[in-house]
Amino acid sequence: MIAVEEALRIVLDSVEKLGWEYVALLDTLGRVLAEDIAAAEPIPAWDNSAMDGYALRAEDSHGASEEQPVVLQMIGTVGAGQIFEGFLEKGQAIRIMTGAPLPGGADAVIRQEDTHATGQEVCILQQLRPGQNVRYASEDVKAGEQVLPTGTFCRPGVIGLLAALGRRRVAVYQRPRVGILATGDELLRWDEAPQPGKIYNSNSYAMAAQVLQAGGLPVLLGPVADSKDLLAQHLREGLQTDLLLTSGGISVGDFDIIAETLKELGAEVLVRKVNMRPGKPFTFALLEQTPICALPGNPISCMVTFELFVRPALRKMQGHRSLFHPEITAVAAQSIRNKDHRPAYLRVILTQTDAGYVVRLTGDQGSAMLHSMAYADGLACVPGETEIPVGSQVRVLLLGDEPAAPALESC
Repeated sequence: MIAVEEALRIVLDSVEKLGWEYVALLDTLGRVLAEDIAAAEPIPAWDNSAMDGYALRAEDSHGASEEQPVVLQMIGTVGAGQIFEGFLEKGQAIRIMTGAPLPGGADAVIRQEDTHATGQEVCILQQLRPGQNVRYASEDVKAGEQVLPTGTFCRPGVIGLLAALGRRRVAVYQRPRVGILATGDELLRWDEAPQPGKIYNSNSYAMAAQVLQAGGLPVLLGPVADSKDLLAQHLREGLQTDLLLTSGGISVGDFDIIAETLKELGAEVLVRKVNMRPGKPFTFALLEQTPICALPGNPISCMVTFELFVRPALRKMQGHRSLFHPEITAVAAQSIRNKDHRPAYLRVILTQTDAGYVVRLTGDQGSAMLHSMAYADGLACVPGETEIPVGSQVRVLLLGDEPAAPALESC
């Protein structure tokens, strides 16, 4: 067996970023930029008002207060998208709306609440300084400035900035197509009636959901019965994808045939077993340069090894700069014990308090207990043969959508 860190290094060293493609602006959400984005024009392009009110010369408001207002002549109105063609002279003001270009001669804007308008005059009830309530040209983005480098993750704010720059299409890294193949004579398709000794193929759908959450495109290829010939056929079909996932058939039973079939097909098996629980049988191989992650058949072992090994690989293929789940330190609300000599990744529920996060197990931690993953906020990393008493700290990998954590460390 090898350590989790070594298995992860082998997996990540074996995958590369995919190519890039142009997509429509909204289709960049959750994707990674594959080009540097520079501003052709400044943002904002002109000095403008930060609020609804009146544009004026700040020196004209000198000494103004509610007790002694300064009265200015109102000579016009300018709204967003409009331009005032004249020039503001001493003693004058212009009604202005948020975002409207600042008229010539004006150097400040007083908010509407600090004024009182009477016909063609406006009473200024507060003294202003030059630049008050003004957004200056290029104060957000300068013309020619590189604002979004390659590798930027496209959140809604990034999309808003791209739209402000006038970009309709953007280059992003491609999403990996991930083949998903569950093995086992016992597996039923979702549209089949229950049968004695059979179970529904939950692993394929759990893995497909994890692939989607990681940004990939799942391609369901199975399930496939415990037959070397059928398995070999499906594995060859899976070589059309960017990465192939299998579940089941990698332990030591009579029908655990994944590793043997991979070797017969000429695959290079780089990882065979990992020092962890659950997920010890995790296997990683390359077949005709296609990475293959063979995950255990037990549902929780399958999902945990996906989060630790497959998800970082998929993120690397998509150009992410951050590959791993975020990590926090939480306080144990119950005694958490790992009797095994292997590091354990236990499913936990997190509660946030004024003092920080408190953590407790989701319940029974058996590797077939799907509910333990369904309710999990994170994975507690507990070293081998260790008991974490109530009130002590424990490392937790958060099962979030968009991590920004350092590399996975040893338990």
